[in-house]
Amino acid sequence: MSDILEVEAIVSSKGQVTLPAAMRAKLGITAGSHIHFELRGNELVIKPELPMSAYYGMLKGYDLGDIEPEKEPDREFE
Repeated sequence: MSDILEVEAIVSSKGQVTLPAAMRAKLGITAGSHIHFELRGNELVIKPELPMSAYYGMLKGYDLGDIEPEKEPDREFE
């Protein structure tokens, strides 16, 4: 079962909304964070973009084979 947190906000004349501090903290949204907006019918979903560091170690333990391309031999230039 997921935790549901509901908060009401008012849209400014410029179309701006302040994200509640509790929600920002729970999702790790800080100043400069990138977020995505998704419209699902009549619902607006806001999702934080994960930083690259969130993917670190994701493939640990998987055998990826030899994915590094072979290097070309050095060329001689005259």
